[in-house]
Amino acid sequence: MNWDALGALAELVGAVGVIVSLFYVASQIRRNSGALEASTNQAIADATQQRLLVPAQSPELAAAFAKGLSDTSSLSPGERVQLDFLARATFRGIQNAFFQHRKGFIPDEVWRDYEAVLRNNARRRHIQEWWSAEGHSFDEAFVRHFDHLVSNPPAV
Repeated sequence: MNWDALGALAELVGAVGVIVSLFYVASQIRRNSGALEASTNQAIADATQQRLLVPAQSPELAAAFAKGLSDTSSLSPGERVQLDFLARATFRGIQNAFFQHRKGFIPDEVWRDYEAVLRNNARRRHIQEWWSAEGHSFDEAFVRHFDHLVSNPPAV
């Protein structure tokens, strides 16, 4: 065997090795992407659960929430502040989910659940008042999306 043939064989073996390496790297990237999506979903779910537990563990906030559902004019200034902070925390969390969905880390079926929460919140008088005063402090794309959801309810 001459040196040219040996060199060609070595190049062929090297090329095959590179191709095999690329397939391996691609599979690792896919696996990592799946883990990143799962991790993102879990982190957002954990944050959502923590926000939901706040009124469940605070009789005062639960009472303010119930009062705000029936008659916002009966809320004391302190109760209004409590509900404002709860709304801000909820909407900041959903805005984060909105960004993660746009980046592809949250699947459509999970995002639709968050949109349902947004629609439900949009029907509450306190949220309508709060959004009118505070909506401008959120990202423009999220504001447009929320306003679109509110003005275009899903067909049932």
